[in-house]
Amino acid sequence: MAPGGGQVGGDVIDHQSAKHLLDSIGKIVHKEVKKEAQKRSNGDLKGSLTSVTLLGESVGFSDPCKLINDKVVKLIDARGDPCKKDTNGNDVDRFSDKQGAECNKSKIKDSDKKNKGGACAPYRRLHVCDKNMEKIATSMTKHDLLLDVCLAAKYEGDSLKHYSEKLNVTYTDSPSQLCTELARSFADIGDIVRGKDLYLGGNTKEKKKREDLEKNLKNIFENITKGNTELSTLPIEKVREYWWELNRKEVWKAITCEANGTYFHATCGRGRDATLTQNNCRCGDGKKPGTNADNPNTDPPTYFDYVPQYLRWFEEWAEDFCRKKKKKLENVKKQCRGDNGTDRYCSRNGFDCEKTVNARGKVRMGKGCTDCFFACYPYVDWIENQRKQFDKQKKIYDKEIKKYKNGASVSSNRRQKRDAGGTTKYEGYEKIFYKKLQETEYKDVGKFLQLLNEEKACKEVKDSEGGTIHFETVGTTTTIGENGGTSGTSGTNDKNEGTFYRSKYCQPCPDCGMKKNNNGEWEHKKNGNCTRGNLYKPIDNAKPTPIKILKSGENQKEIENKLNEFCDENKNDTPNSNGNSVASGSADHGDEKKSDKDSLYEEWKCYKGEDVQKVGQDDDDEQDYENMKNAGGLCILPNPKKNKEESRSNPQNEPEQFQKTYNDFFNFWVAHMLKDSIHWKKKLQRCLQNGNPMKCKDKCKGDCKCFESWVEQKKEKEWNPIKQHFYQQKDIVKKGPIVFTHDGVLEGVLKLEFYKDNSENNSEENSKNSLDEEEAEELKHIREIIEKKNQGEEAGG
Repeated sequence: MAPGGGQVGGDVIDHQSAKHLLDSIGKIVHKEVKKEAQKRSNGDLKGSLTSVTLLGESVGFSDPCKLINDKVVKLIDARGDPCKKDTNGNDVDRFSDKQGAECNKSKIKDSDKKNKGGACAPYRRLHVCDKNMEKIATSMTKHDLLLDVCLAAKYEGDSLKHYSEKLNVTYTDSPSQLCTELARSFADIGDIVRGKDLYLGGNTKEKKKREDLEKNLKNIFENITKGNTELSTLPIEKVREYWWELNRKEVWKAITCEANGTYFHATCGRGRDATLTQNNCRCGDGKKPGTNADNPNTDPPTYFDYVPQYLRWFEEWAEDFCRKKKKKLENVKKQCRGDNGTDRYCSRNGFDCEKTVNARGKVRMGKGCTDCFFACYPYVDWIENQRKQFDKQKKIYDKEIKKYKNGASVSSNRRQKRDAGGTTKYEGYEKIFYKKLQETEYKDVGKFLQLLNEEKACKEVKDSEGGTIHFETVGTTTTIGENGGTSGTSGTNDKNEGTFYRSKYCQPCPDCGMKKNNNGEWEHKKNGNCTRGNLYKPIDNAKPTPIKILKSGENQKEIENKLNEFCDENKNDTPNSNGNSVASGSADHGDEKKSDKDSLYEEWKCYKGEDVQKVGQDDDDEQDYENMKNAGGLCILPNPKKNKEESRSNPQNEPEQFQKTYNDFFNFWVAHMLKDSIHWKKKLQRCLQNGNPMKCKDKCKGDCKCFESWVEQKKEKEWNPIKQHFYQQKDIVKKGPIVFTHDGVLEGVLKLEFYKDNSENNSEENSKNSLDEEEAEELKHIREIIEKKNQGEEAGG
């Protein structure tokens, strides 16, 4: 639990959560900056909207909301739309359940490249509505600048309000608090104005615009100081700091023009008498008592703009992570355990753990377990990426908090530079904040991470089988609790690694499988101690269908690595005298020669049902034997880890072979082909231009050539023998009143295992909740294909 309260210099610090801590220290910092700004600037930096002229006319309004609404056409014509548009001219999304923070060191200022630490800009920040500020003239006055900053804030507030409402439709149990989101963007705009913003831009063009904006702002503030004896003696950084302090009230009014709701804690008033904002995210409703006029003496309720951007973003990242983790876990549980959580027990590989016995190499699919396969695949990638982002931010906490020692910055050459006058560069509000933080227990990163646990969204993650939240013990040897605590090194798949545990739902089937006990609860069959050894073997002289398939991976990185190896091998292939491809470094000896290339493949052999005999006993072996014969026979893969040191357990306990029914092998093949095709879709996206055919030139040429090789591998070398084995079944006919072909079976497999209808429980929206965007789109295409065929059959019927 977080401690109750504390004081620094007589001011109360709120320990309820990281958010409370940062805002309460920010309030203390603001008090100091405000006092200094009023004393040093003598009021000469305070802007007035009534002093602004627009196209030669006075704007005539002191209220930013009324001014912008009245002059919106002229303002947009003169300054441009503050919000970023997509290629269709629509506003870009401000929140996303698919994309996350930007942590790339090339896009974040002050990243520690040596230790791979740095800040992570939240998705909200990537498209903040400040495009109008990129066009501001350097001849602007303090009044003109205020109008442009208010214009950006007004549009930012409107954008966040719209997308926050959409976000809350998805995250109903941990909704976004609009006032808090506005406060975060308000602080980011403040950092842009003060030259403190860490986000450099997403691409070369955007980075150039950011650099130009910063140069313009410097020139504007230098222009503002001209002719003013007091201001001209101040470092330009102080002028920017003081301008923001003296004008932040008007900017807050602008960003909250269309807002409603309350700030996350009581900041209106003083001490124990402080109250929550009543409406419009403003103290005292933002109105004079008894009137509809704005209250000019109302301060913004937030002090996030006096919290270093790195810490603000870290807290926002944690809240976003917890909110998404809870939702994603619910979806994974549904896909892997069924609607009520006990309908089935599936593994992340899409296997039915009630029938699968890994100790015997018996692998079975069914019961809709491919849903689990497609849900776990993106979830495991997502949780691993989140762990990396957490590590990156955690690594620089100590460095950030120790930036200032003995009154001077020690963090970087940038902060140690001196201006032309020889005075130490002004460090701004950050220096004051970190000094205050060092006076608390939160100088220790572990203590700060404990407060991240106390974020409301993080406390809502209660599913112990998915891993509960304990940020402070990630990467330590400390264990928290029995279920879902954290221990061991960060990012492992340890069941105790609560925060970034991939969940119990996304695990392989236990060695002996699972069953329900008399209480309807899942338990290990035979307490995990079952007979080992394969159940079946081919009869003597049985002739199998060899099917050599390209290995796939379990996550995006593995898939990418496997396909890259495949591409590299195909680059080196050279045709022999027969026109066939032979891997370089090997010779054609008639028989297939083993080479490094063979490590890319799995060599399955599929047997007809009548060519398979039982050699072992199992609880359900009689039924399983009949099921195997009716499912097209048995496909066998030798276990490469048998008697090998790389085995995940005792190599002597490994089965000699992995054995799948032909039907399960078929489903397995289709599922992995879909996963790999998603990778290719992403990889070749840059070769597509506005939906036109691929242009396989220059950089795309190698990828396109490899893709062609991959298609040939799947179609000619894998699909053809799969069809060949299918036709060996006695009950398959190609002619007659019922045409039963491999195409018909493929359609049936897709319907049974991959097709989602339009019912309430299987809606496209629900599918997208459990899959990433590309996978949901692939399944949508499958559905469209099947539905079109069904419509054609009905029309012809």
